[in-house]
Amino acid sequence: FGRSPYHGGIFLTDEISGTQTVKSKKKSKETQSTEQLIQVSGAEGKSAFVWADSTGCFKVGTNMMKEIRGGYVYLKPMLSKEFKPKLEITDYFPLIDSIRKNKPFCYPIMDLSQAIKQQVLDMPVVSNDSTILLDEVVVTRKARKPFRDKFMGRLDSLAQANLGSAYVCGCGYLQNYKPGYDAHPYWKPCSISADKRSKPIEGEKYYIVKFKHLGGNAFSVEDEQLVTYHGETYSEEELLHMNNLYRTKGYYAAREFYQPDEIDMQLSTPDARNTLLWQPSIDTDEKGEATISFYCSDINTEFIGVVEGTDGAGLLGTGKCEFRVVRNITN
Repeated sequence: FGRSPYHGGIFLTDEISGTQTVKSKKKSKETQSTEQLIQVSGAEGKSAFVWADSTGCFKVGTNMMKEIRGGYVYLKPMLSKEFKPKLEITDYFPLIDSIRKNKPFCYPIMDLSQAIKQQVLDMPVVSNDSTILLDEVVVTRKARKPFRDKFMGRLDSLAQANLGSAYVCGCGYLQNYKPGYDAHPYWKPCSISADKRSKPIEGEKYYIVKFKHLGGNAFSVEDEQLVTYHGETYSEEELLHMNNLYRTKGYYAAREFYQPDEIDMQLSTPDARNTLLWQPSIDTDEKGEATISFYCSDINTEFIGVVEGTDGAGLLGTGKCEFRVVRNITN
């Protein structure tokens, strides 16, 4: 795809590159003329540092990318807020997509989702110990906020802690959660110090109370409600903006599928694998041939094999095969 606009030059690399700019008019000349530090963090919390040169250009090399692999890469300028630092990360994929729109597809792409839908079991799968294997069951739950990696989860926790508004008083009432429902903002009707506070737990139920001050230590209860505490909800974009962070995709570890050995095959435990083999790196011989072996599962159905490869010079190829697994029933 890259030969047309770049005449054979590589424009998609394994590194992350970008530019740091400073918007502070007062100190822009001072900061732009020196190297500046940028923190690079991975989804699991590992972090390292890179330098932006005097022009603001920086690069996260492949060695560092491997160290923090496993998800997104987060970049944070180490300049203080008064300099208003901003990062612009080079994104190659819009250019790739623009070129693809004008290129015909010469590489056959299969729709595996349709092929999987066509697989139908002829009979229930029964193991040697008479266990019947059921169809896949998906368990779902309602979540208040989308899943985040550890790094984003830590940012969310820090944001919740910095709010510091809602708290549970010494007598167990939830404070500053609903206007007017404060047990003892400045007097102590519960005989417990108002300074004794704890952090409310997300999803827990607490009582909120509206008191009427009658003078001195006298009061009356106007209303009492049982509520479920929910803290502030921030989107990932809001958390990134609050912390002046920038995010891009990093390296992901190769996906692995379970492969039984000879001992596993002797066990009576049913084998319900629907992916029999995933082997992303296969080298062929001088004739272009290679041999692989694998164990089938207990599922009696038709399987599809897809082989994709490249010759190292940019030429791609793909092939497809089908085979059926039939359970051999013996007395």
